[in-house]
Amino acid sequence: MTNSKRFTAVLFTLLFAVMVVGLLPADPANAETRTVIDEDVKKVAGDLTIPAGTEVSGDVTLNLGELSVYGIVNGDVGNNMGEVIIAGDVNGNVETNMGKVVVDGNVSGNVKTRMGEMVINGSVGNNVEAGLGATRVHGAVGGNVDSGLGDLTLNGSIDGDVYSKGGNIMIGGTIDGNVHLERGMVELGPGATVTGTVAVDKGVVKIDDTASAKSVEIGEEVAASELQEDNDEKGYRFHGVDEDTGERIITRVINTINNVLSRFGFSLLIPGLVSLPEVSVSPFLAIYGNIARGILNILILFALAALTYALFPKQVQAAGDAVQEKTGPVLGWGILATILAIPLMILLAITIIGIPLILVEIIVLAAAAILGYTGIANLIGRRMIRTTASSAGSLGTIALGILIIGLVAMIPVLGSIVSAAIFIVALGAALASRFGTLKKTAVTTSPPETQD
Repeated sequence: MTNSKRFTAVLFTLLFAVMVVGLLPADPANAETRTVIDEDVKKVAGDLTIPAGTEVSGDVTLNLGELSVYGIVNGDVGNNMGEVIIAGDVNGNVETNMGKVVVDGNVSGNVKTRMGEMVINGSVGNNVEAGLGATRVHGAVGGNVDSGLGDLTLNGSIDGDVYSKGGNIMIGGTIDGNVHLERGMVELGPGATVTGTVAVDKGVVKIDDTASAKSVEIGEEVAASELQEDNDEKGYRFHGVDEDTGERIITRVINTINNVLSRFGFSLLIPGLVSLPEVSVSPFLAIYGNIARGILNILILFALAALTYALFPKQVQAAGDAVQEKTGPVLGWGILATILAIPLMILLAITIIGIPLILVEIIVLAAAAILGYTGIANLIGRRMIRTTASSAGSLGTIALGILIIGLVAMIPVLGSIVSAAIFIVALGAALASRFGTLKKTAVTTSPPETQD
């Protein structure tokens, strides 16, 4: 073969290779088609995930559950109760009322949690605000870091100021602003840098030999050991909190509950224990008044139960099954929720900014009680209908169950005890069955015996 023919063959081979390469995707790893959602994404309860390769043009909102973002959200991300994980990009704000927040990706706006731990491993464009809970920043924050009550660990870079009402602030990174702590200890570790002033109203400041700060101001210096002993004995105390704090908090909680529930015409949303204003009447009229109130309670509860069953029939069935199949967990969850309900409200009231979360807690407890109550009524109705060998639809079994519970609730003393027990079991049934979403496990039964 002559040199000219060899050159021509090589040239055609190169041209063919270039054409093949040009037809291939520029990046096979990113060759997948991106899914775009041009509306808000909202979910009431359960886990919600925005997968990688998905872009949401609106907001993403979840009321109860774990919210994970691996894709892109061009709006805000919000969750009322549950963990929030940001592993992708959020071009708006991230806000949660109760739950842990982990930012491994990027958030261009603010990140705010009213109650729960916060971990920033990625970047936040604006401010970070934590109401109650520990905050750790290992990444970058473009604005301020504001903490109500909880320890701060700042090993990343913060372009703004740092403020905390109470707790310990451990700095191992760079703060391009001031640090202000009302009560507690500020510790600058090796290599830490604060370009502004480190101010502590009451507490102590520790600075490593390799750390630096523009200036240090201490209003009332207290040794670290004394500060710890004071915290163990009395807990954190803030301006405006006096010896009558407990009484004022309980009053605030009670007033908040009554203001919310008064919109529905009640002062207590417990099945069988709906209270009305007390009126001084004769014993004869009081008997008929109690009967009328009991009948009214039965009608109201049946309306709520019928609506609940119409919207969530499977969840009602699951809650009723949990009572007879998981009696132990049901009682445990019910007692635990009842015991912790009021202390949690008090804790939220203490934080001031957590007061709106009291409404969230009331709504969740009321929803759980109604769902569990409907499941119990359906279970009792089914048992009674099976006993009397009559036939009735699902609403008929629920109506029969509510009628039986309502009549027992009208009995003095015994009725109050039974009503409280029903409320505890109803809460437990809803929580043990995860609001009726927990799938029923298969149970192997032996075949019925044949009669000769």
